[in-house]
Amino acid sequence: MTETKQDYIPALSYRFLTPFYDFIQKYIVRDVRYKTLLIEQAKIQPGHHVLDLGCGTGTLAIMVKQSQPNAEAFGLDADPDMLKVAKQKSDEKHAPVTFDVGFTNLLPYPDASFDRVMSTIMIHHLKTPDKIRTAKEVFRVLKPGGELHIIDFGKPTTIYGKLLGPFLHKFEEANDNIDGKLPEIFGAPGLKTEILGGFWTFFGDLAFLKGVKR
Repeated sequence: MTETKQDYIPALSYRFLTPFYDFIQKYIVRDVRYKTLLIEQAKIQPGHHVLDLGCGTGTLAIMVKQSQPNAEAFGLDADPDMLKVAKQKSDEKHAPVTFDVGFTNLLPYPDASFDRVMSTIMIHHLKTPDKIRTAKEVFRVLKPGGELHIIDFGKPTTIYGKLLGPFLHKFEEANDNIDGKLPEIFGAPGLKTEILGGFWTFFGDLAFLKGVKR
């Protein structure tokens, strides 16, 4: 698809850190563990069409395809450099995934295209208006009965998370997350949302969110 000129925040906030993204995710954030839990939560079935929002280097989308080879996996990200890495990883792992350049607040897919929409540690990069538009777009592209599954920063529940909370709150994009507003934002277009649990990381408390389109 054609790129737009919207601004976006690189996955690690600074482009020069992009080559270190997978290392930090694997060894500091423990992304394989929480992504495995998110995939288990999503209960992906054969024939499902699954979209990974803000897919970065494609780890989640590739894991989705590996866990359910008969599902169709898609990854969307605004950063072409990240998607180059994602495509290379997908080829190396023989896990075919369709990767598209695009923005979460203007998804390049028809209505009711996906059985599952998923996202890991991306929503906190969006300012409130873009979170709201992204929620509407997620609702639009989900099929009736389709589900949204997110893990991202949430309202702190551990002592460590509560200590980090005021620091994270200084970043405008993270405010909604730290204040526990993601269920409200993603529920507003019509999803039934709930927080199903949490996950501790060095960078703060994460929350698992589920939304169902009735």
